[in-house]
Amino acid sequence: MRVLVAGGGTSVPPANCEHLADIDLHGERVRFGLVERADTAFDATADHNRAYVLVEVLLFSLGEGVPGTPESGPATSRWVEFGSDFVANVLAVGSAVTTMAPGDRVVPVLRWPPVRPDPVSAMENPRRASRQVQRLHHAQLLRLPPGIEDAEAACLSTAGATAYAMVRRAAVEPGDSVLVTESGSATSLAAVQAARHAGGQVYTLSHGNAADAMLEKLGVVQSFSLTEPDGPAELAKLARQRRGFDVIIDPAWGSYFRTAAKLLGFSGRYVAGLGPVTKDGAADWTTAAAGLVARNACFAGQRLGGREDLATAVEDLRTGRLQMPVGAQFRGADVGPFVLSSLDSHRNGAVTYAFTEE
Repeated sequence: MRVLVAGGGTSVPPANCEHLADIDLHGERVRFGLVERADTAFDATADHNRAYVLVEVLLFSLGEGVPGTPESGPATSRWVEFGSDFVANVLAVGSAVTTMAPGDRVVPVLRWPPVRPDPVSAMENPRRASRQVQRLHHAQLLRLPPGIEDAEAACLSTAGATAYAMVRRAAVEPGDSVLVTESGSATSLAAVQAARHAGGQVYTLSHGNAADAMLEKLGVVQSFSLTEPDGPAELAKLARQRRGFDVIIDPAWGSYFRTAAKLLGFSGRYVAGLGPVTKDGAADWTTAAAGLVARNACFAGQRLGGREDLATAVEDLRTGRLQMPVGAQFRGADVGPFVLSSLDSHRNGAVTYAFTEE
């Protein structure tokens, strides 16, 4: 099987590692390589495999980042697998597994904080989507129905589940005005649609030039960019006219909080995610936080979603209520462009990687 690995700039790569890319990420030099390893052994009749599933990853996305990004800490001194989201084929199942069978497609169920599926299993949320063949507890997987494209499914575990969880946490109601930040990311695009399904009037905010035509197609009333000359002033004017937004969904709150918090109305709800930090990462947020207190606002954090959120996103994707735009797809040796595109705050849609060249 193939395994993509990443390590710090001065660390020693594994034996027989094919070097693919060197990338500077927030001051950390991270190297990427491809290693061929023996397939994971799996005896479906063995008792220690009774609740486990063997899967082959078809496509994966970074989800919660790679070594060297602010969310994951400094680049590791040892070479590790990375990525949290994938879509995979089931190769084999243990004797006690009844919810899936060989040939099914599955996606991982990510949770925060991590929990054990049972008293003896490993912790959940393993960041090893870049391993082509994996043995996982059945509780960490959700079977996909027919009719869902692999590229759409490859980002559902983080983007889809988190978006639906944030909208649920915000208790969006019909008629609520909702501002969604980082409007080009897969999580935000899913949140736009989930908020619309709940009856919200949705507006978006970004640092770059998000695809306005795509946002309009998804039902966004108006989109704003902080880099446009009149963007911040027009957004502030709209917020004053509406006496503030009822809800702010902020998947990248480390980049938008200081700006967005000023736009929330009295008794509004602000739900923050754990997206990548960009422009305002080192900002002093004391004044913005004090403004939330003065508005009697509710502030909640939501990192990842649960199985129910993921299942709802999957069902909406199956029925066409949810679209997961895919901005770019990479294969084979294109690991460097895949990582850089995934971390680009100006991207529009999901970014995926496939092990095969086809």
